Amino acid sequence: MKTKLTAGGEIGIPPEIRQHDRLEAGDEFDLDRLTSGHYLLTKLQRQPGGFSIATADDGLPVIRANGGPITSELVKEIESQTL
Repeated sequence: MKTKLTAGGEIGIPPEIRQHDRLEAGDEFDLDRLTSGHYLLTKLQRQPGGFSIATADDGLPVIRANGGPITSELVKEIESQTL
């Protein structure tokens, strides 16, 4: 599949791949240079129990638990990191 490198150094992942592999903004990848012109991009696994905070379309924050449910312990962890 063809894609382009932007002036800002970003490479776009086509929508078909993002949807099929459920890729989301904020997902992290490891980029390895194999040889000149050949690269390997590997999605990193999110740490269980972690979280991310995104902004919904209405502008309100949304907490996403990575690899599990939002528990009271996770809420306490979020509070300790944001206060």
